[in-house]
Amino acid sequence: MTSLTFPTTKLATLHPTIRVGTATRDNSPSKHAGLIEKVLSDEYTLKAWKQAEKVLRRQDPPDLFPNFTFPGLGYYAWSDSTFWTSGFFPGLVWALYERSLLRPLGIPSEQLLMAARKWQVEMAKEQFKTDNHDLGFMIMPSFSRDYDLTGNRESLDVISNAAKSLASRFSPETGAIRSWAGARTHEYHLEDPEVDFVVVIDSMMNLELLYYASKHTGNPKYAEIATTHASTTLANHIRSDYSSYHLVSYDSKNGNVRHRLTNQGYAHDSTWARGQAWALYGFSTVYNFTKEDRFLDAAIQIADYFLSRVGDDGVVYWDFDAPRPGVWDVSAATCACSGLLLLQEIAPERCNYLGSVLRILDTVTTCANSKGDSLLDRSTANDHVHALHRQAEHGIVYADYYFIEAGNRLLKLKLSGEAVGF
Repeated sequence: MTSLTFPTTKLATLHPTIRVGTATRDNSPSKHAGLIEKVLSDEYTLKAWKQAEKVLRRQDPPDLFPNFTFPGLGYYAWSDSTFWTSGFFPGLVWALYERSLLRPLGIPSEQLLMAARKWQVEMAKEQFKTDNHDLGFMIMPSFSRDYDLTGNRESLDVISNAAKSLASRFSPETGAIRSWAGARTHEYHLEDPEVDFVVVIDSMMNLELLYYASKHTGNPKYAEIATTHASTTLANHIRSDYSSYHLVSYDSKNGNVRHRLTNQGYAHDSTWARGQAWALYGFSTVYNFTKEDRFLDAAIQIADYFLSRVGDDGVVYWDFDAPRPGVWDVSAATCACSGLLLLQEIAPERCNYLGSVLRILDTVTTCANSKGDSLLDRSTANDHVHALHRQAEHGIVYADYYFIEAGNRLLKLKLSGEAVGF
């Protein structure tokens, strides 16, 4: 497995970039109101609380965190704080506390705050982790909300230390933050970090940690690293039609691109849906902090490409180019929806994605998991044919997290009167 010459998969012709995101499919205010309330249903908050409140009956904070459910089985597999998904459930509890400040939930805000604080305790030690680029996923969902909502200085200190740890993975030679030490499938091995500098599109979601730390500590270094990484990713991960590659391997010594591959999508030249969602959300975040038009233009084009590949049924398949019928990825749908609403919030003069978001989330609600721990079913962690571990059509914690986050964004739009019909 030393050769890395791959056949090109013959995909459909490139899809034109169209501005479907600017036109809602149904502009009826009553339709919007009904769909927003469907997403905000108490069934989701109460189900999440059923899992979250258990920590209030414990003396010690939890040291394991919900991760995923196996296909056909409703109960969580749990991971420790070192795993990249570990921060999502603490973040979900914080998002519930945030929602309780906006509308009555039937759960006392004080209890939600106590639970949120307890869920994040074990995560604090990951602030010094330097062997993982996913510190943004691990730290920001909880600690940034703690600081934003309560002013807790200890949480800002955690963020600042985590930003220092993440910045240590930046390479001036490549102009990027190293994602993984290597990458393996049954088709390829990239195992020599002295040769291959592996960056995945997921990395765009971790840049908020650096920008946030710069903003609140006054240290410009972290923001400079984040912007350099975003520029490199825009140049090398994003295709001319604004679809995205999953993985780019750079030459560690000179920064030249060695390979463009997938690790979780259908094919090397296909568009993995969750990767496109990471790019959509990530570049929106970069624009939010930098206010550079090139990043806004990229975020909008990436968003419009995503929406151009979603049909009238609102289904988001795990890879936009995989054969149909195929498996879904609800996590890609919920992440994209939250990113679309962020983009609309920060650039309202150019974006109106409400109708498209509600169309997708209406379909997502049909995947409510009534028999197990996760809120939603039908996510796909990895269905790449050569993956070392394949897992499709199951519950996963980050799908739930972004669903609750998207609901909060919808609620804020509703309360501000910016949603159509309010």
